[in-house]
Amino acid sequence: MKLKFLCSLLLTLCVSAGLCMCGDDSSTPEYTFPDGPGGDKPEEPDQPKNPYPAGLTVTEFTDDLGNGKQCLGFVAVVDRNANPKLRFNAVHLPKQKTPTAIHAAFASESKGTPYVTINAGYWWAGNSLSLLITDGVVKSIENQTVERNGQTVYPVRSSFGQMNDGTFQTRWIYCVTDLDNRPYAFPSALDNDERTHTYMSAPPTSKYPGAEPWTPREAVGGGPMLVKEGKNVAVENYWKEVFDGGGIGGTSRQPRTAIGATADGKIVLLVCDGRNMRGSAGFTLAELADKLIALGVVNAVNLDGGGSSTIVGAEGKVLNKPSDTGTKETIVQRSISTAVVITETN
Repeated sequence: MKLKFLCSLLLTLCVSAGLCMCGDDSSTPEYTFPDGPGGDKPEEPDQPKNPYPAGLTVTEFTDDLGNGKQCLGFVAVVDRNANPKLRFNAVHLPKQKTPTAIHAAFASESKGTPYVTINAGYWWAGNSLSLLITDGVVKSIENQTVERNGQTVYPVRSSFGQMNDGTFQTRWIYCVTDLDNRPYAFPSALDNDERTHTYMSAPPTSKYPGAEPWTPREAVGGGPMLVKEGKNVAVENYWKEVFDGGGIGGTSRQPRTAIGATADGKIVLLVCDGRNMRGSAGFTLAELADKLIALGVVNAVNLDGGGSSTIVGAEGKVLNKPSDTGTKETIVQRSISTAVVITETN
């Protein structure tokens, strides 16, 4: 009997000990499965690489214009203080090329790596009608005369240029005939006004009060002046620079291209779509000026618009939808006579 009692007691002690080991007070560490809570976190997917160098940003915008209308476009900002290797290049094409072809030519001709290309000044029949200066050499001059109702008019139109000290200027320019068509800057668009049909009877000369030689290193002409010293001057200069009869439709919403500079020396390039491309109505010139001011621009010039308005980004891709594309699936670009190319030197 004693042996039977001892066996029963021993069995009871073993069971009790087992229950204690499995209870809440167990000091055995909890096992964590590799794929359970507390395991290694899954790797984050790789973020797309920024295709633009330091100091250059390209962003897309959509602006509400009211009444169900909107404007879509792209803005490139060039900060040469952040990246001194960035270059503003004014390009003249004796034989017209598309913006993507111009962009590709820079890549193939060892002129630096191109990152942004936009259309620049006006043209007709394959020839530039706007000022273009590259490396200090005048490649084409601003159109010196236009006809309005049988009258010869001498428009003084605006240009954007980079000076030899690296600063940027927007000036009213006329290539004066008394000094071999040299570009001269004037304090305003002078005495033309297409709205009232009053015009200067003779072209301005180098002797005009306030006139001075203009010798930028790189420059593109266009017009009208959009922003001057932070103020929207688009409408008044649309009439004074004699553009209403030229087909740019300044008071209507259209595809637009513009260039300007901020107070701290950044270059701002803007291209917007219009004519319902991507659902975009475009900008009037006044709306374009307001947009540039909102971006911090203090001086800006309008460039050629309509079907010419094109912006090419990294790797030579057209970012917007030029209006000549219409309903086609493939982008249609116009060949142009002048362009702006932003590059980074090697």
